[in-house]
Amino acid sequence: MKYQYHKPYSRFPDPGELNKRILFYTQHDEPIGDSGVQVTNQGECTVWGKLIPVSDTLRINSFQTKEGITHKIIVRYRKSLYDSNQAVINSIVYSIRGVIDINSTGRFLSFSCEEMRSQPERGNDFG
Repeated sequence: MKYQYHKPYSRFPDPGELNKRILFYTQHDEPIGDSGVQVTNQGECTVWGKLIPVSDTLRINSFQTKEGITHKIIVRYRKSLYDSNQAVINSIVYSIRGVIDINSTGRFLSFSCEEMRSQPERGNDFG
């Protein structure tokens, strides 16, 4: 019997491809008084990564599950990023829909995201 090679899920990015500064954080709504809500960000972390627009086929199929996916974000593996639910790149907010460890090696993470809105008050200054 001939050995069948299984193609890996995705290739690892070259170091030069991680050329975007990406701010990851978890957004929480906290009650204020009797009827207000204050949005707070926790676990902020800025890393280098890669932003990839998804194909039209993947985008259309993602809307059928009501979880729109417009982009993939690739970063070096960092366990603390699993809890993040939003990312900001060049003043654009991306809502994180899912995350996987590429090829289950603990080297890179791939985030499936939906582009949400601009965030001009934050700008590109992530420190």
